[in-house]
Amino acid sequence: MRWLLRGSALIGAVCVLWSVVAALTVLDSPLTVAVAVAGPLPSWLVGVFAWRLAPRHPVAWQALATGVLFAMLTAVAFLAAAAGNAFDFVQLPRMWRVLIGGIAAVLIVAVVRLVGLLPDGRYRFAWEKAVLRSLWLVVPFALVLTYVGGPLPVSPIPLGLWLLVLGPVLLAARYFQLPRAQRRLLRWLLGMAVLVGTTVLVPLVMASRLGPGPLTPILVLAATTAVPVALTAAAFRYRMLGVEVRRSTRYRLLWLLIALWYIGVVAGLSLAASRFLSLWPAMLVTVAATLAVLPIQARLSRAAARRVFGRRPSSYELLVHFGGTLEQAFDLPALADQLAGGLREVLDLSWARVRLRSPEPVVAIAGEPGAAVRLEVVLRHGGADLGVLECGAKTEGEFTASDEELVATLARQSALAVHNARLSAELSARLDQIERQASELEASRARIVHAQDNERRRIQRRLHDGIQQELIVLLTSLRLARNQLRRDPGQVDPALGEAQEALCRVVEEVREAAHRIHPAELTDQGLAAAVESRARRMPVPVEVDTDPDVRATRFSVDLEEAAYFIVSEALANVLKHAQATQATIRLSLQAGELFLEIRDNGRGFPPDARPAGLHDRADTVGGRLTIISGAGSGTAVRAQLPVRESASVPGWSP
Repeated sequence: MRWLLRGSALIGAVCVLWSVVAALTVLDSPLTVAVAVAGPLPSWLVGVFAWRLAPRHPVAWQALATGVLFAMLTAVAFLAAAAGNAFDFVQLPRMWRVLIGGIAAVLIVAVVRLVGLLPDGRYRFAWEKAVLRSLWLVVPFALVLTYVGGPLPVSPIPLGLWLLVLGPVLLAARYFQLPRAQRRLLRWLLGMAVLVGTTVLVPLVMASRLGPGPLTPILVLAATTAVPVALTAAAFRYRMLGVEVRRSTRYRLLWLLIALWYIGVVAGLSLAASRFLSLWPAMLVTVAATLAVLPIQARLSRAAARRVFGRRPSSYELLVHFGGTLEQAFDLPALADQLAGGLREVLDLSWARVRLRSPEPVVAIAGEPGAAVRLEVVLRHGGADLGVLECGAKTEGEFTASDEELVATLARQSALAVHNARLSAELSARLDQIERQASELEASRARIVHAQDNERRRIQRRLHDGIQQELIVLLTSLRLARNQLRRDPGQVDPALGEAQEALCRVVEEVREAAHRIHPAELTDQGLAAAVESRARRMPVPVEVDTDPDVRATRFSVDLEEAAYFIVSEALANVLKHAQATQATIRLSLQAGELFLEIRDNGRGFPPDARPAGLHDRADTVGGRLTIISGAGSGTAVRAQLPVRESASVPGWSP
């Protein structure tokens, strides 16, 4: 079936070409040129277009068959006129009349069937099948019989046009036979029936009332082009063939029709001038006609472009609009989508792709990307490579220098927008980090205040329950010693001994309490001595490894206190939770920071545990603290505290 349709399309092309050549050379008549150009050519073009667009649709191959038959009819008629050197069907020999009549009969039935079975090209009702099948028997037989029987009493053109009216009648009858719901969706069918019927009836009525005249051939040509024009409108506007026609295809077809009209008008005026004028005046008329019609052709082309593509803004308007859109985009994925869509819209591309380089690469695609990249522009700002714009093929034509300049300008705008979006993203990340740190600082301060309150209550309890009770015992012992001194001075020594022991316990309690509040070694001897003193009081072996730089340096008070209490609290956690048998403490200076590491061989922290007190101690001096722990592998607490103020210990040398 495909090779048959392809061969038919080729036959139609040959017939159209022969008709145009014969009209220009052999027959040499403006009417024949108009018939060759405006008659079979539109029908053949529309048929080929429909067949290429939807090769399996019945309307498509019926339209192709109609165009080919029309081209064959015109070619045979021109051949008969050229053989008899006359363009009069009434006076043609019988052989030509039979051949023309047979082709005309088949063409008339094909046109009636094509129009009457829209929009699907298939039978829907029994009466349609009966009427159209009977036409295949009646019309060819009647026309051939009429053409055979001597000279024709009437021209065959009006007779064929009267038969063509049957197509719109069948289409209108089909429309009113459809259900109401389908009738609302296919209301354009009735409009097509009215259009084709009116175009066919007007020349018939005028010819019957006024007789043949110079206006009749023009009306006949309008009638012959009514069907292809209506089919083209239905294919574009109502998707009659079931496929979406690309805008570029619509524009190409409209441009071709406008070009054919331009050629036909110029050629007709030129032939008319050559018939009535001499050579040089005819050439002047041809040039004048070409120059006069050219602006009209240009305006028609622009109108067709606006009709198909809509109003397309200028490059300046596109840059202003696109720049304003980019100013409002601060999200990289959204910006990439806007870039791809805007680039495709600006240049009418088949596809466009934007690749942005960032910590997380961003890719946005508009359209269906093809294999070939026709234009690629790198986004650069301040020497930094921010991404790339990739353009596919244009829907219409190739890239011009103005297109490349426009893309380069858009790339510069886009690079600035991408740079701003990256700065905005970094600023947003910094703000989120600051907000997170502020909330952590607020929580840390709350925990520190809570810890200080707990520590004060602990000291109050220790003073009340420990030292105060020891002082009461001491006071009682002294009172007993005084009473014993009055009664029996020789027995006062035991009482004074008890008082002395009580006083020693009080002194020890006070010293321990003072050490827990702030160790004296930390104030007097520095961080290294205080940490070693704390390690010696541990019930498990603790090894202290201190760099000479740490021993020789006195740090700021807040830094020494934070470091000491981090070590002290870490050792307390070792005793309470780790069940360790040994621990190691390391103190060192690294790149302007005091480095602490407390490691044990205990059972480790649970995965979700986070000792808040240790982190709070490090945060108070702007440091960082990490805890590395695993079940059964011990715990390592590492703190890095920035050294802001330090001084060498006088008289110390490592």
